[in-house]
Amino acid sequence: MTGPPGRGRRPRTAAALLIAFALAAFGLGNTPVSSQSVDLGDENSWIRIQNVGTRPAAVEIDFYDNNGRLAARDSCPRALVCDALPAGFGRSFFQQTLAPLGADYRGSAYITADQPFTALLARDVLRADGEFQIAGDALRLGSGASRFVLPWVTNSRDYASRIVVQNTLEDQASCVQVVYHQQGSTSPTRVDPATPSALCPNGGYYLAPHASWVRDEHTLPVAFGFEGSALVVAQPTATGVSAASAQLQVTVDTRARQDAGLASYRGVAEDEASRVVLLPLVDRNHTEGQSRFSTRFRIMSAQPSLPNEVTLLFSGVTDTGAQFEVEHTLLVFGNRTCDQRARGTDGCLPDGVILPDRFSGTVRMQSVEPVAVVAQRISDDGALADYRGFTSEEASTQVVLPVLNKNYGPFGGNRGWNSWFRVLTFDGSEANVYVVYYSKAFPNGLFPPGPTSVKGQQTFRQWQNRQLPDGWVGSGVIVADRPVVVVANLESDVFEGDPVMLYNGVSLE
Repeated sequence: MTGPPGRGRRPRTAAALLIAFALAAFGLGNTPVSSQSVDLGDENSWIRIQNVGTRPAAVEIDFYDNNGRLAARDSCPRALVCDALPAGFGRSFFQQTLAPLGADYRGSAYITADQPFTALLARDVLRADGEFQIAGDALRLGSGASRFVLPWVTNSRDYASRIVVQNTLEDQASCVQVVYHQQGSTSPTRVDPATPSALCPNGGYYLAPHASWVRDEHTLPVAFGFEGSALVVAQPTATGVSAASAQLQVTVDTRARQDAGLASYRGVAEDEASRVVLLPLVDRNHTEGQSRFSTRFRIMSAQPSLPNEVTLLFSGVTDTGAQFEVEHTLLVFGNRTCDQRARGTDGCLPDGVILPDRFSGTVRMQSVEPVAVVAQRISDDGALADYRGFTSEEASTQVVLPVLNKNYGPFGGNRGWNSWFRVLTFDGSEANVYVVYYSKAFPNGLFPPGPTSVKGQQTFRQWQNRQLPDGWVGSGVIVADRPVVVVANLESDVFEGDPVMLYNGVSLE
């Protein structure tokens, strides 16, 4: 058996699908506000696409600059480069090696395919001090939305957020506002832009077709020290385009100001907010492989002006196998953070209660009004990673993980990238789970000898799977006889810094 990852640091049935997302971007004509610096380094993005159809897929990716101008195109099949993507197979498209983009490209992209697919967007950074960063998330497929909930936004001493909003329409402009809510407040802290304009008479920033708007550590309009959430809201344009017809996509990055921490999540569309939210990964000083971490999560009401009652059920085990469970009901005013390292109120737990040391568990959440949640994995070495809370609608008997690794990409005798994922049954019952892996080595799928019985939640570690060869990279499909949700972790023992990424598994139902 090979070892675990090292370091000790730190619409799916359609014949054609459309997806749009922000890759990375810079501010557009914004007035900088006073802020601390962030060491960015060289930033690159890559897209992982997995064909979940029944026939080989032709894929095309159009790249746009922040003004909405077409910058380049990538595709498969392409002569001497790649064939059509076989059924069940995944492929990574790297923007760093796409020559037509140019070295200083920043923008967004739009994907079309003639087979159903899932997609994941990731970015990686090589900092000037040699440390590495990676972050990413699975993407919303199909059309965009006119309103988004962003549970985790910060402009603090330690971290800064970057919000990127993209207009995915090719022939229609949009006006977009970002409404910020300080933690614990039902009233807006700031509406951005603050005043209307000729193009956006009801307020909002004017976004041309395929254009992107960015707020980052230089341009966030909230005061230094802000911790909270935000709403992205479309407004009507001067030409009569309604707010409801807007098709937006949103991504949010959290970056450490001094350390290498980098995390990313896609915005939660209002129709994805729910009264039932599941968090498969809620840990305190938990060790996985040679990496130890804790989590914290932030709850935001989809209608932050309304006080919201939320009941949380924490369930899990310690490293010794001792069971622990506690339920607590609390009020959320706008948004609220629950830190698993903290006791009582700060941990969203009953007075005096703290999670056991080395706790590994989950949270089931029920609220009076719909909420969105982002959970964040944090480590003492500065590593950072995000995932979105799962709604009951996302629970599925088939879940896709677009990228998984076992000792992939060894450098200088090191093992490279490894992955693990945690499966949580929606109702906490026992499920029979099959994990099927796809790659060049297993184009028809590598099937397990039998099902794994998952009682509530269980972690699957690819480095422990004897069927997978060393150096393996591919995709996975989780098939269960009861609805489940899945969150995946990628991590490397090769790089210093923050070589950790979490992402949400994608439901196929």
